[in-house]
Amino acid sequence: MSRLADIQGMEDYDLVKLGAVLGVCEVDLLTLSPARPRAAIATRMHDGITYLSAHIDFDVRGALTVPEDACMLVYLHETGERSWCQGIGVESDMAVTLLRGTPSDFMFERGTRFTLVMAPYARFRARFLASDHADVDMAAQRLRLFAVRSEHLKRAYRQIAASTHDADDHSMGPIEDLLDEHIRVALASSPEERPVASRGRRAHYQVVRRAERFMRANLRRDIYSQELCQAAGASERGLRYAFDDLLGIPPNRYLAMLRLCTAHRSLVTAEAGRRSVKSVALSCGMWDLSRFAEKYRSVFGEQPRETLTRHAPSEDLTPADEYYDW
Repeated sequence: MSRLADIQGMEDYDLVKLGAVLGVCEVDLLTLSPARPRAAIATRMHDGITYLSAHIDFDVRGALTVPEDACMLVYLHETGERSWCQGIGVESDMAVTLLRGTPSDFMFERGTRFTLVMAPYARFRARFLASDHADVDMAAQRLRLFAVRSEHLKRAYRQIAASTHDADDHSMGPIEDLLDEHIRVALASSPEERPVASRGRRAHYQVVRRAERFMRANLRRDIYSQELCQAAGASERGLRYAFDDLLGIPPNRYLAMLRLCTAHRSLVTAEAGRRSVKSVALSCGMWDLSRFAEKYRSVFGEQPRETLTRHAPSEDLTPADEYYDW
């Protein structure tokens, strides 16, 4: 059955809970929107397959790695022009195939709706070989990202989205039928139906990734524009262009959101009695605790201390956290 009783309505999520909704595949998420993350999520397990339908109400940056024994099929019902996977722009009615062990990162705009299917890799590979094609790894690029022109495949994913909250197991249909059609459409897609990034977009993607790595590695200290440009291999103007192209926000805004979201994850996952709001804030490079609390509340809808107390008994809080309303 679905995890939400009312999948039509949006609910508030913390990023950790939302990122772990698949269970077997944790997703590291970062909100880019100045408002509390909201989404409508429904999931079902049937015949060893995980089905998920989602409608997100915030701009989200994320990364995941598919487990070695699984593959992931994603169909985008609707998404915005800034959305991308691995730096390659995606549009509505596109599908993504992520094979076992595949790392992937993405950015989805607010309003994106998608259906996701997590299946055992062995079952996917068996259906692929039954299609009389070469081994899966040799066709990975053709499978990776493609426009869905098949009305039959579109209907199949729409049916899954509608069935994620249905208690009738027969409503899902045989997974083999979906795998066969997904593989057929992917392999039959023309080069024009398999998008690629332009040279400039690929360069922007690498600049953003290098900048992100530097930010994460140095989060607890002040990061200056000159050293960030040097780490990213770009001029200040080039760095701004890259972030605007890929994420729609400037580097300094992204760094601020990265600090807040990292603090949020730390507060949600803090071991009872081992962390305080102050230590979390300082570890993320936020020295002004009042400003941190103000920004945190504007994004996550509550004070940092409230996030911490939801996951730790009050007797385990430090004296400072009991005294200050951070």
